[in-house]
Amino acid sequence: MRIPGNIDVLVVGDGPTGLMLANQLARRGVRSLIIDRHAEPSLQTRALGVQARTLEIYSHLGIAERALELGTRATGATLWAEGRRAAHVPLGDIGRDLSPYPFLLILGQDDNERLLGEILRARGNDVLWNTELVGMAQRTDHVLATLQRADGSTFEVTAVWVAGCDGARSAVRSLSGIAFPGAPYEHVFYVADTRTTGTMAAGELNVYLLRNGFHLFFPMRGPDHWRVVGIVPPHLRGRDDLDFDAVVPSIRDEVNASLSFRECSWFSTYRIHHRRAGRFRAGRCFLLGDAAHIHSPVGAQGMNTGLQDAYNLAWKLALVVSGQASDRLLDSYEAERIPVAKRLLDTTDRGFSLAVSDRWPTGWVRERIFPKLLSLAMRRDRTRTLAFRTISQIGIRYPGSPLSETENGLPEGAPRAGDRFPWLRLRFGPDSPAEDLFAKLDDTRFHLIVFGQPSASFRLTEFDGLVVTHMIPDDPANDRQLVLTRVPKPSFYLLRPDGHVGLAGLCPDNDALTRYMEERLTLRSERSRPDLHRKVA
Repeated sequence: MRIPGNIDVLVVGDGPTGLMLANQLARRGVRSLIIDRHAEPSLQTRALGVQARTLEIYSHLGIAERALELGTRATGATLWAEGRRAAHVPLGDIGRDLSPYPFLLILGQDDNERLLGEILRARGNDVLWNTELVGMAQRTDHVLATLQRADGSTFEVTAVWVAGCDGARSAVRSLSGIAFPGAPYEHVFYVADTRTTGTMAAGELNVYLLRNGFHLFFPMRGPDHWRVVGIVPPHLRGRDDLDFDAVVPSIRDEVNASLSFRECSWFSTYRIHHRRAGRFRAGRCFLLGDAAHIHSPVGAQGMNTGLQDAYNLAWKLALVVSGQASDRLLDSYEAERIPVAKRLLDTTDRGFSLAVSDRWPTGWVRERIFPKLLSLAMRRDRTRTLAFRTISQIGIRYPGSPLSETENGLPEGAPRAGDRFPWLRLRFGPDSPAEDLFAKLDDTRFHLIVFGQPSASFRLTEFDGLVVTHMIPDDPANDRQLVLTRVPKPSFYLLRPDGHVGLAGLCPDNDALTRYMEERLTLRSERSRPDLHRKVA
């Protein structure tokens, strides 16, 4: 692999977050170099759940269908207590009408990395393995990064920006002097890839609730293929030679079920931390994924949150690198993603504490009361919708972002600035069939969507090539979609490349739209833009 001396973005870390960022930059014409200190991709994995919002992003990369082929849809969750089926929670298409992917997909982190790595290589990029970041010097307009090979030799590259996607022990975070406060949980966890038969509900997440913890059985593709996750018994912690065979007797005793573990292809133990970086940016360096925040696996949020970090930052970096925006746009990354990480840590920490507490009242509630309450609650449509919006991450909002502006007059309950715009199927022409809005919109551009307006010209000609206008015609089928999602008529929504609403109001005005683009987004119109050495694809 030829190593460039000058690059736009140095991506440190080959996990899902780094691969997502490198892919998003590549498809926007940004030169990046991705490095990793390991010799090859890891075949072991902890993250298992792929949320709807991640699949929506994957669809723009062209890998959503392949992910669905490799993964297993969680049709439901069966909760067990004291060896008996305590409750069943149907999942199926729990998010029907909310996302084109209204379910949880069970797909290991290793498969996600493989899919992202394949399309990165197809774009002519690859990972520089056995290469570690050991030094950084920030300058006015670039970063001088010192990289070290496995044999101890070093070399330097010049990058305009550096993205730290290098996990909990992030070199980018350390070299940037950013604090990472938090602590580990006291428990030690195990994960095992097994061939197992037993009383588990086929094709479902099986949750075995215990007085002092839990065991989780995730259905994977292939016959009798289960990924098993749980807490290492106290008497086994600290053993250097711990293997799955040593844990099996405890699983059988605690699950109180007939289980036959025929094979274990790999086994690993780990501790879980809850930490958040004090900042997500230091000058020309950014932190993403586990380098910025780590938390318990409750709700299968960790990997997905890192992927969204990358999706949020990539389009902003691309505009700045191409000269279409000032670097003030990059301030919004930290402003938007820190509140998401903080809220995630708070909620997963509370959920995790309830899941592992060994206090007698909590354990009794976990085994006897919780399954019944969950089963009853999930029968209500409103609860199911709220649960899906939260866990799937389609409900993530940026209302306090410097990029979010809602004009006066929008009715209560309508989508607002900062929201992910709802998934709709719309007719874009009087005689055209209904189309999937998310599939229609190119996520490398902004989109101005106008409802219930006369067919006047609302086109931001000053931003040709960057903003696409869609005049949605009046149509009974369109009206039904708008009522379902509470989109008013008349209204307009200016969507960012990542699908979140930047500006929302009732009647679009060219001057107001131009002002927003130039001031709030710090984007330059064609008339004010300097000659560019590269345009965003």
